[in-house]
Amino acid sequence: MEQISNNSSVDSCGIFDLNGLLIVSNGNKDHLDKISNSMHRILDENSKQFLSLDIEPINCITLIGEKGMTLFWPLKESAALALKVDSDANLGMIRKQINELIPRIESLI
Repeated sequence: MEQISNNSSVDSCGIFDLNGLLIVSNGNKDHLDKISNSMHRILDENSKQFLSLDIEPINCITLIGEKGMTLFWPLKESAALALKVDSDANLGMIRKQINELIPRIESLI
């Protein structure tokens, strides 16, 4: 989490277990809980549509808003990584950084 939170564009980041409980975090826990709940609901409610689009497996969901962006990575063992970032964040750089860290994160879960 330290490497992720060192990015000045990252407001909050956290890892959740399969029950949506926060395992480790940095930043605003309320934001992270809302992100996790919303993203799990999006995945659950839209799994058939995602399958029909032939985009499985989903490796990152990004929601872009005027006041910021949220990113969500489903991980193995039904865990997930959630981030809230500034609206002017470099998404490509953040995704690249996270994709490089995911194998290490998954090995620690």
